[in-house]
Amino acid sequence: MSSENAPTLIGSSPYFFIRDLAASLDYYCDVLGFRRPHLWGVPPTFAMPDRDGFIFMLKQVEDVSTITPNETRGGLWDAYVWVRNVRGLFAEFEANGAEFAYELTHQDEYDNLEFAIRDPDGYVIAFGQDVEDEE
Repeated sequence: MSSENAPTLIGSSPYFFIRDLAASLDYYCDVLGFRRPHLWGVPPTFAMPDRDGFIFMLKQVEDVSTITPNETRGGLWDAYVWVRNVRGLFAEFEANGAEFAYELTHQDEYDNLEFAIRDPDGYVIAFGQDVEDEE
């Protein structure tokens, strides 16, 4: 099999149950800089905002008890996004009014520079890069 045809993983998309699609899209698009997506359903209940090819799948649900961010069960992140120029992204999100779970910090354990935001439904999303990759 040629390397062009080899099975290859090309992406991942966290799938979040949410309360209010319009409010979530306002946050992901206006605060986090994702592109406004196509909406599915009548009325719309599903969307996939994207930024730089990274997609979050957002599904509005009637039963809000199914919305269980990892933090509510003793975890921390619901998604971890690897980025370039984490300092610039932090500054962008800060200027746009993002809610931070924690601000820019160096994680000694795994040598990443990262921060995390909390979305309207309480999902914690970390954005980070290897310290070695910092320009």
